[in-house]
Amino acid sequence: MTPRIRTASLFGALAAFLWVSNAWAGDAAAVREDAVRAMQRGERLVQEGHYKEASAEFEQASDLAGGPCPDCLLGVGRAYSGARQYDAALHVTRMALALCSSPQDQARAYDQLGTILALKGEMDAAREAYGKAVQLDGRMASQVRTSLAQALLKRASLDSAKSAQGALATVSEEVAVAAGAPRK
Repeated sequence: MTPRIRTASLFGALAAFLWVSNAWAGDAAAVREDAVRAMQRGERLVQEGHYKEASAEFEQASDLAGGPCPDCLLGVGRAYSGARQYDAALHVTRMALALCSSPQDQARAYDQLGTILALKGEMDAAREAYGKAVQLDGRMASQVRTSLAQALLKRASLDSAKSAQGALATVSEEVAVAAGAPRK
């Protein structure tokens, strides 16, 4: 009689384990879906220029993924870059690069690294990063050219805005002096 009880207990325990495993698998799938949705919200927010909120979404996706994930960190890097926090963007992108396992993922990370470096004005380092992207995945060549062109256009636009701002400050000071205010 004892063996039957043990067998029945074992079957009961096995059934409970399988039920719990399926429940956990369902929970894991839901968590993955939540992480994907957070990533999508982050991407949308980057496109809309809401970089702080985007960064929070990518960080939430990383938490939901159970720890730092390369795509989540690359998203945080894009958000920082969009906010012109290039040092933070470089740091997070390099963290993502260290976690990338496939050559294709590493190539994407190097492409992003090159873009951030180009935006920061570090062209030699940007060329090196872009070169590594193409070396890891030859199919990235056209993407790298596009990334570099976009980064250069954005950098030129930022430089023009700074130049215009400086000119406006100079004109404002000259107008103030002409109106009798002391020179700064």
